[in-house]
Amino acid sequence: MRILPRLVRSGLNVVVLFSALVITPLLALSHFSAGMAGMLADFAESYLPNPTLLSAEKKSRAKADSRLRDQRTLAARDRAVKRRAAAAGSSIVSNKGKRVLVRGTGAMMVGWIPVIGVAADVVSLSEDYTDICALFATIDEMSALLYFPESGLYQGNYCDVPEQGIELLKETAHSTEFPWDPPQ
Repeated sequence: MRILPRLVRSGLNVVVLFSALVITPLLALSHFSAGMAGMLADFAESYLPNPTLLSAEKKSRAKADSRLRDQRTLAARDRAVKRRAAAAGSSIVSNKGKRVLVRGTGAMMVGWIPVIGVAADVVSLSEDYTDICALFATIDEMSALLYFPESGLYQGNYCDVPEQGIELLKETAHSTEFPWDPPQ
């Protein structure tokens, strides 16, 4: 029984000496050294129930940095998707535009021949309409990528119902008076 009080007193002496010789200088140094303060904060966070202000600040800063990094990653992905869509749309527009120009040039070259010119115009009209509708669809897609609220060239030009669009073109062509036509 005499050993227990001695062990308790010795243990208490060791704790007091340890705190006086080790902990107190560490705490004093932590006031002047950010590295030491960080090390003590990490120790306190790992082994004590209530974290220090420095460790709480580090956590919140790490979370904010993580959110910012995630937002940047999402924005970069979004830009890459838009860049790929714009490149694909650009090639579609280039190909369709070239086809329309080539057909128009061909129709203009043979346009002076009465029967062949009209036939060339009639044949190229539906192809031109199809290509121009594809151009309108691409323009609508690109406008949607740029967040324009109202971009309805495809539907506004009857591209969703091509039969009605062709009929409207034919009616307009029949009712149009050209200056070289004799008055009726």
